[in-house]
Amino acid sequence: MPSKMPPKTPYGTILFETPDIESLRNEGYTLFDMHLHTNHSDGLTKVPHLIEYLKNRGINSAITDHNVISGVIEAEKCLHGDAPMIIPAVELETREGPHLLLYFYTADDLCEFNDRLCAEKRKLSPTGRKHLRVIDTLILAEDFDCLRVAAHPFGYYGINRGVLKCLLNGTLDNGVLEHIDGIEAICGGMMKGLNLKSIGYAREHALSGGPAFTGGSDAHLLCDVGSVLCGTYGTQSVEEHLNAVKRHENIVIGRSDNPAHKGATAAVIAWSFIPCARDAVISHYNAHKILHDTAEKEE
Repeated sequence: MPSKMPPKTPYGTILFETPDIESLRNEGYTLFDMHLHTNHSDGLTKVPHLIEYLKNRGINSAITDHNVISGVIEAEKCLHGDAPMIIPAVELETREGPHLLLYFYTADDLCEFNDRLCAEKRKLSPTGRKHLRVIDTLILAEDFDCLRVAAHPFGYYGINRGVLKCLLNGTLDNGVLEHIDGIEAICGGMMKGLNLKSIGYAREHALSGGPAFTGGSDAHLLCDVGSVLCGTYGTQSVEEHLNAVKRHENIVIGRSDNPAHKGATAAVIAWSFIPCARDAVISHYNAHKILHDTAEKEE
């Protein structure tokens, strides 16, 4: 399929500024926020509210909840008529720390991948709560037609949540880069300095045909959705959009959240850990009970 993107150099396709949605749409761009969270993980946004918000703003999105795909499944049931496009996706935690964004062409593929992932995690622990290593997660996804992206690659300052950060500090091997399709050039949840570092990496490697680049708000609140957008020219489906991103035929425009929004997001994430902590304690107890019961039967 021939390129639909106006001729631009990679240096002109990643802009650290507030996106003008109306102007971009008038120029012919289809716009996606490729990183956001709903109330199915650690966000506050309900899926029907997200879909209505996207429709009113004239944009589309991925749903990238942490380690769960139920938000995508709910969205699939809500999409009809002139509804916005939703990329079936997930943001996965890994054993070493980095987060990975996986974008699928169909919800069926996402569901099948999730089933395999859960089976592999159950091999690590009876409750399936332990995460796979980065390399194992990436290789598991190779059987599927998907886009594997390093989320906030240099973030955060205090913890190892980015692939490129872990490569720099030696906690990951360079071989993982052979299995990554792209990096998140702008993440709304990251500080400006870390975003500029990611932009620099994306620009440098795009020139040499390196990994693709994406962008997303990392919104946990509805008001932040669309603050970072990934645009492709004239695309009309999830398939066309993802294919264009793989070919570096996209733009990314956005900037870091303001401090007030970061504070609100931090509070939302912290609050979400209260039920998670309870679940973790219950899972820990159940895992030990399973092991104890098994040992008793063997005796």
